[in-house]
Amino acid sequence: MWFSMIYAILMAGGMGTRLEVPCEKPLFKLCNKPLIKYVLDNLKPSKLIDEIVIAVSHHTPETTEYLQSLDEDFQILDTSGDSYLTDLSFILDYFEKKSDNDILLFINADLPFISTETIDYVLQYYLECGKDALSTLVPVEIFKDLGLNYSYEFNGYVPSGLNVLRSINIVQDEAQLIIPKRELALNINTLLDSKVAEKLYQEYYI
Repeated sequence: MWFSMIYAILMAGGMGTRLEVPCEKPLFKLCNKPLIKYVLDNLKPSKLIDEIVIAVSHHTPETTEYLQSLDEDFQILDTSGDSYLTDLSFILDYFEKKSDNDILLFINADLPFISTETIDYVLQYYLECGKDALSTLVPVEIFKDLGLNYSYEFNGYVPSGLNVLRSINIVQDEAQLIIPKRELALNINTLLDSKVAEKLYQEYYI
């Protein structure tokens, strides 16, 4: 597949109401570090990503302020924050105006454990699969083993917050990649999720 650029799109503009904490979700601290900083630190060493773009909205002004305080190389993109799909469509339109041959890796700001190795594995699989889009799925057994809730399951698999699309706002022919790793299941949506994550922190970061 020929492409121009690979962008990582870090989604950080949602309301995050399920977490029920008095701070914006991307700034929720896991072991004294904001969730969004984990994701940023895991994206930066990628051998395949050319640029990082962080999608924020009026729902996350403190997150925007925090990002602006960092001396790091990324772009901040304002979105409506109305819904994930609305923001996704806006971002696809935004990048399609530049080029319809860029690759966009979408990752949620609440996935602190997804490693650089996994990110590059997903991108490499995408480059070789011959499809315009790629979704990643996690076996439901991993959620059950960890005691985590999940909102949607199909044929024994749960969608993760890591997906790849071409920079064109149309329905895209999609491949699916099953990754049986706990790091993809641990998106911090609730305080229960954060408690599970705290127990696993040493395994991933110490």
